[in-house]
Amino acid sequence: MNIAFFGSSLVSAYWNGAATYYRGIIRALAERGHRITFYEPDAFERQQHRDIADPEWATVVVYPPTVEAVHAMLERARSADLVVKASGVGVHDELLERLVIDLKSPRTMIAFWDVDAPATLDRLDRDPADPFHALVSRYDLVFTYGGGGPVVAAYERHGAKRCVPIYNALDPSTHFPVPMEPRFAAALGFLGNRLPDREKRVEEFFLRAASLLSDQRFLLGGAGWHDKLRPDNIAYLGHVYTHDHNAFNVSPLAILNVSRDSMAAYGFSPATRVFEAAGAAACVITDAWEGLEQFLEPGREVVVARDGVEVAQHVDRLTPDTARVIGKRAHQRMLREHTYAHRALDVEAALGEHHTARSSKRRMSIVVLGLSITSSWGNGHATTYRGLIRELSALGHEVLFLERDVPWYAEHRDLVKPPYARTALYSSLADLHDRFAREVRDADLVIVGSYVPNGIAIGRWVHATARGATAFYDIDTPVTLARLASGECEYLDRDLLKRYSLYLSFTGGPTLARISELGAACARPLYCSVDPSLYGPDSRAPRWDLGYMGTYSDDRQPVLQRLLIEPAKYEPQRSFVVAGAQYPPWIEWPRNVERIEHLVPDRHRTFYNELRFTLNVTRRDMVAAGWSPSVRLFEAAACGVPIISDVWDGLDELFTPGAEILIAESTEDVRRYLRDVRDDKRREIGARACSRVLAAHTAAHRAADLERYVRELG
Repeated sequence: MNIAFFGSSLVSAYWNGAATYYRGIIRALAERGHRITFYEPDAFERQQHRDIADPEWATVVVYPPTVEAVHAMLERARSADLVVKASGVGVHDELLERLVIDLKSPRTMIAFWDVDAPATLDRLDRDPADPFHALVSRYDLVFTYGGGGPVVAAYERHGAKRCVPIYNALDPSTHFPVPMEPRFAAALGFLGNRLPDREKRVEEFFLRAASLLSDQRFLLGGAGWHDKLRPDNIAYLGHVYTHDHNAFNVSPLAILNVSRDSMAAYGFSPATRVFEAAGAAACVITDAWEGLEQFLEPGREVVVARDGVEVAQHVDRLTPDTARVIGKRAHQRMLREHTYAHRALDVEAALGEHHTARSSKRRMSIVVLGLSITSSWGNGHATTYRGLIRELSALGHEVLFLERDVPWYAEHRDLVKPPYARTALYSSLADLHDRFAREVRDADLVIVGSYVPNGIAIGRWVHATARGATAFYDIDTPVTLARLASGECEYLDRDLLKRYSLYLSFTGGPTLARISELGAACARPLYCSVDPSLYGPDSRAPRWDLGYMGTYSDDRQPVLQRLLIEPAKYEPQRSFVVAGAQYPPWIEWPRNVERIEHLVPDRHRTFYNELRFTLNVTRRDMVAAGWSPSVRLFEAAACGVPIISDVWDGLDELFTPGAEILIAESTEDVRRYLRDVRDDKRREIGARACSRVLAAHTAAHRAADLERYVRELG
């Protein structure tokens, strides 16, 4: 979709609190393939106080603050699929609000995006003659910065055809945990510009709290406070640029959020600072407002205060350990539910571009027959099934997972009863028939996975029994196709392949055409993914310079030898680690390579966050096919650790080489990265990869993809 967006400023946060919000939403939309042109006026000295250059993910057009320029910009925007007029552009707002509607056509939608809906609605209520009254109903859609049900109801009362809140969120590539900086050390920090409709609340919640704790240091950042009378223990920093926000958020014991009057009155309107601070794993103390629990759990993920006295009491009682625990929980909640990648899906759903949990109306009963969900021992399938099924359950679908009870998984079960789905073990094909025929018969969708024992017999039984749609989920596509060609595949044959309604492939690209040529009715990619509730960056110091996690395989070992073992020999002063089972005893590990036999999934996040770099090595068949990302690739990226990867076709469609991932073909390539990539650049690469994954490669995205594929079947 081609989007024209008229707003205050994308490139400058100077007296422009909406900048972070715009950047997060627009970048996430761009990462989903939309093209955005952002039109902003040259006003209020914002261009002289830019804090970012023109971004790669949007085209920025700066125009003079004249009527003639407004007309010219609107004419440039005429060919867009969606034209957005945001509130608070600051120059010729009424003119833009009126004229932008003239661009509406059968191919062009017009939306009003209100970044201060409570103020707009209060203005309309106060002034029946406000010209915006006559315009509200003419917009196809009204987006709001927040406000929940009260704002939606108010906008609909004023004639809006449809009002959809798109809340603030976290951009993990911009706001993430960093080491503390002494210059920002304090008991409590507050960051926010001086605004008339918030000043009284800042006086109560921040200045009063500081006066009650006169022996502790408080930190104030934001424009406009230079002449404000304040207690002597408040250090004033002035405008704090975006690149310092992470350090500002993590260094004090806690960070204070104070809502604007109108936001507090309507509720359901968390400020950008809440998500920024939580994204940096800071402990947030906030004033109380309705709807807070929709975003963070009071007492567990955020601390709530009703006045300055309570703020002071909370600060006085907090310990560094307690603050860290609260901040970590908030950070995990943000990654799980409140990133701009999530908000982009909400925007698409409102525009009819994409169906998400909020737009999915039909609940399905789903039966999955997979290799194993209860054990991850030498079983990469477990992570994929756990994430996908968790998200299908979150969408309201009822899922039953059936797995064969075999000794090697029984001895190493690390998730005996997944809380998000029914799980049952069967001992034989006959046992499966006897106990689960009714569930398979009545299910809306039955999925059979690759490598399931007796997979051909099970697949035939499923097609003889099921009344709903059927799907084959191939988590090993290149291996499957090679074995089909040789007639040695024990879980799928060519006749059975043609009978599945859907062929879901871990591999995309040209391989999908090969599957169709074999007779598949409908071949679609369903890549592996990551569960952001389990994987995310943290601030721990790296323990190893380079690490790799993966079960031994003959075809991967030469690459592991070249890209990790040999660099370790040449770099004895550095530390390396390899985690994974089934490595043979004949491998000669250098002394500086630590071996971990097996890591349960609960330890994966910690492992990745203890690495300066991680290595991705791809199976030979996957390299040959291309477009075959591994689960570990997405897990590592979600943790913000920079990845050094072997190269294969399609990798550059998932991550941008050099910016989001590093490519290595030789021992010297790896040594050069270890030697030359500075820590700031290393963190930047990891953060970009994290943002890319959260925008397109979470288990929630895969569940939505699966829903869409099933709908396409009719």
